[in-house]
Amino acid sequence: MTKKVTLRWTKDREFIAYDNDGGGAVGVTGPNPPGTSMGASHLLLAALGGCMGTTIIAVMHKRRLHIEFFEIEVTGEHIDPWPKTFTHYHLVYRIKGEGVTDKIMETAIYLAHERYCTVSSSVSGTKSYEYEILPADMPIPTD
Repeated sequence: MTKKVTLRWTKDREFIAYDNDGGGAVGVTGPNPPGTSMGASHLLLAALGGCMGTTIIAVMHKRRLHIEFFEIEVTGEHIDPWPKTFTHYHLVYRIKGEGVTDKIMETAIYLAHERYCTVSSSVSGTKSYEYEILPADMPIPTD
């Protein structure tokens, strides 16, 4: 299977990326973006979080769990000289849903990282994670 993205230059160092599946478009800019688009290295972190997150949600739905809130924070550490390669990724998962347990989260993260997330298996560097299962009576975070 082949995936394809087409990027069109808009101005300065900004592009709009379109996927070949008709799924959407996203702005991409160079380092230290002054505009409204996300920088390419931040998009890589977003892609990692999105791939892991969609897989984890699929596992939760397969188990027929109702998820009320799910948030992923992705941090990437990179070396200073160009091309500033990422050497480590750290993901923090925050989830709220009835029936979510440590074992379910561990299994979902393992399946996403080791078997199903294309981005996770494609990026170099080590990966670490932690997760927090929010209490049922806790209000859903809004910021």
